[in-house]
Amino acid sequence: MDREHSQVNSLLAEAANLIRREKEAAGNVEPTEGYKRRQVEELKLFATQHDLWININSLSLSYLSKGGENEVYTGDKDDIVVKLNNFEYAGDDLGNFFIRISAHNKFFSNVPYHMIGFAYNSQHEFCAVLIQPYILAEREATESKIAEYMKALGFEMDYIDEFHNEQYEIFDAVPNNVLYGIDNDLYFIDTQIRRKEK
Repeated sequence: MDREHSQVNSLLAEAANLIRREKEAAGNVEPTEGYKRRQVEELKLFATQHDLWININSLSLSYLSKGGENEVYTGDKDDIVVKLNNFEYAGDDLGNFFIRISAHNKFFSNVPYHMIGFAYNSQHEFCAVLIQPYILAEREATESKIAEYMKALGFEMDYIDEFHNEQYEIFDAVPNNVLYGIDNDLYFIDTQIRRKEK
């Protein structure tokens, strides 16, 4: 499963560029449902051409949980978390998914996402396969610690779980998505991020 040091080391950037080029080629003439469907088909072709399909059932993984967009597993050594992301929260443009992951890695580099390929989840939905470090947590973070951390990053609070700066909005920054590690650091493991509308 260790594809981090193989040809997919830049997979996130390559896939994001593919989606960006697809968006530029489509312009504004296609209905959004068809547009997203075509983006998915392009990623499937990309996965086939570059041998990026992962058979999840052949890996030594233990199921942890399922949310709105992720099926979450832990690796056999418990040092990583594997997330099968079905692009549900990307809306009508998969570009939003890649913006979110890149922004997450920029702001929360102590728990980065690495994209290692593509797979189908248990519902047979096409997914990006992401890995993150497994965080040894003492507990969930408190709302006040989350707000303090976000302020130190230059974000302003809009609501108790929503923040913005000049470029991005971060929301769903709630205690169960932010862990207080045994090293006394905060780990934002699953927030939502989008570009700020102008």
